[in-house]
Amino acid sequence: MHSSTAAAPPRHCRRKTMTTRRSFLVRGSAALAVAAAVSFGLTACGGDAPAQSDGGTTKVKVAVAPIQFETAYIAQQKGYFAKHGLDVELVRGADPAALLAQVVSGDVNIGIGSWINVATSAAKGVPVKVIGGNGMVDSKSDNSGVLVAKDSPVKSLKDLAGKTIGVNGVKTGGDIPVLQALEGAGVDTSGVKEVAIPYSGMQAALERNTVDAVVPADSFYHQMVAAGYTSISNPVREYQADMPVTVWTTTAQWVSQNASTAKKFTDAMTEAVAYYNDPAHLQDVQKVYADVNQADISKAPKTFVPADVTLNVKEAQDGINAMRHFGLLQKDVAVKDVLWDQAPQRAEAGK
Repeated sequence: MHSSTAAAPPRHCRRKTMTTRRSFLVRGSAALAVAAAVSFGLTACGGDAPAQSDGGTTKVKVAVAPIQFETAYIAQQKGYFAKHGLDVELVRGADPAALLAQVVSGDVNIGIGSWINVATSAAKGVPVKVIGGNGMVDSKSDNSGVLVAKDSPVKSLKDLAGKTIGVNGVKTGGDIPVLQALEGAGVDTSGVKEVAIPYSGMQAALERNTVDAVVPADSFYHQMVAAGYTSISNPVREYQADMPVTVWTTTAQWVSQNASTAKKFTDAMTEAVAYYNDPAHLQDVQKVYADVNQADISKAPKTFVPADVTLNVKEAQDGINAMRHFGLLQKDVAVKDVLWDQAPQRAEAGK
């Protein structure tokens, strides 16, 4: 695929109750930003050891992403962190590269990361570890897809041969499901041009006819579908169901020195995820979404992506293997080498 970068004006969002995954796709400079941090020795910091507060709890600084952040706020608001002896400060982060750089530099102890980004960075030698899962790809419903304009002549993936597609990040891993779908439809991916566009700018890009199709996720996908844009394929669900989307990450150094704190964190998040996934608590999750985004609760999604602290190893490995197949990784990477040895995990979804 050819690639280039296009700027587009921001816009806002909406999302889904039980999982998407592509939602948090990495930007083109992701691994480079972290690699640069490593080069300058930032990894040696590994984050300060958590401080003990007066009440005997352990202070932990945690960075959350612009998406799939609800579980962390629930853990804080419902007292799950406090129950497990943690005094957590939540800070808002940006894209996957910036979040991972915060973790690697020691600015925060733990941060949400994109599974794709974390695995790619680990393959490049960045000393990061995944201590638990968060959002995952919904196997039952769609939270992302390939969308075209209402009057577009593009009716199927085959029609995208030789066309231009707007993706969140070019050659970053987030576009892998689209490449898989195009290849599966018999399209020569080398003849398709990818253009990097933030989710918030994808609708405008279609309106201006600067691209033939876009691949939004989460609230942006649902917003565009509601506005009448046509979905011609849902590659994420079709090719990466049950794969982790966002994961909790830290440095290898920090987790080796603070294993008990990491365990308390994943235990607290396990309780928060159970609360979050329960349909009876949808309104509470919507309120978190609205409060964090400073939006009216009526604008909150009616459903949200499913979350799970326990990682599905097979599905995670399948995602890595696909990146290797399309040349985004130059060597084989095993999931076990990216996971903390005490990270909650299962062989595959449903087992």
